Amino acid sequence: MGCLTSSSKEEDMSIALQSSKKLKIVIVGLEGSGKTSILQYLKNGKFTETQPTIGLNVESIQFKARHYLIFDVGGKVRTLWSHYYENLDGLVFVVDTTDQERIEIVKNEFKKLGSEIKYKIVMLIYLNKIDLPRSSPVELCKDIQQQESDIVMQRCSAKTGEGIWEGIDKMNKLLDHKFQQ
Repeated sequence: MGCLTSSSKEEDMSIALQSSKKLKIVIVGLEGSGKTSILQYLKNGKFTETQPTIGLNVESIQFKARHYLIFDVGGKVRTLWSHYYENLDGLVFVVDTTDQERIEIVKNEFKKLGSEIKYKIVMLIYLNKIDLPRSSPVELCKDIQQQESDIVMQRCSAKTGEGIWEGIDKMNKLLDHKFQQ
């Protein structure tokens, strides 16, 4: 029997332990932003027509060696979001890039996350619906810099699948970094 003395072996052990448990991820965003469509794409590998989420959807997915338990919280009753932030490993915030009328609401909800989540987390921001002609860039950079989290942004389309797995891969890398610390 040997003793682990190498820091890289300790890091590998930490990552291995984290990949063996299901990590808790919560998906939030305004109603109609595409949260459930993204979750269904992750689960089934294809676009699925969905109904508006009343309450909560929960799915389990695997990406590479990591298992995720993903909570998709309905966007209509945003006061429910904070009930799912405890013991969170990561958060996915979905933005509808075609809905410029509600961009200020999106920014306000994003700012509220900083006060509701009391510890550093990994956050993935999906800029969804980039495949639609009305899609336009969303300026969240100023708000992002105020957060105390590891954040990555990813343009995506829940309908075509473009960017969805790339976003999860980026989130996965941030989680690897977090677990090494």
